[in-house]
Amino acid sequence: MSNETKVIEVREAPFTWAKTAEYSQVVKVGDFVYTAGIGGFDDDGNLVEGGFVEQARQTFRNIELALRSHGVGLESIVKMSVHVPNIEHYELFKQVRPEFLRSPWPASIAISSGLLVEGMLIEMDAIAVVDGKRVVVD
Repeated sequence: MSNETKVIEVREAPFTWAKTAEYSQVVKVGDFVYTAGIGGFDDDGNLVEGGFVEQARQTFRNIELALRSHGVGLESIVKMSVHVPNIEHYELFKQVRPEFLRSPWPASIAISSGLLVEGMLIEMDAIAVVDGKRVVVD
């Protein structure tokens, strides 16, 4: 058993509005990159207008920005969690997802739950692998 300390790399928040948040937006441990829960916020920290679909698209853009701060992209996601307060929105999420992700899909969980920010319609987090790419193996 190794007594070596594992380094947790924390970069400055890629979102200017999140710099005062008391949690890390994205961290890297070894070859894994983990995002915090991320929503459909614009550069000024406001939820984007246009309803669920626009918030979902912005959430994917924000996830990608967070991952890129550690040198990985959406193609490297191995696991993601999706939280929607309105379960009917999950059908809309499934329409937006292929705009940003391709098959083979990452492992995923979808949860219908209340979100802490008023007006927030989706929150996601992701786990990605450095130099990772999803492939189908027979």
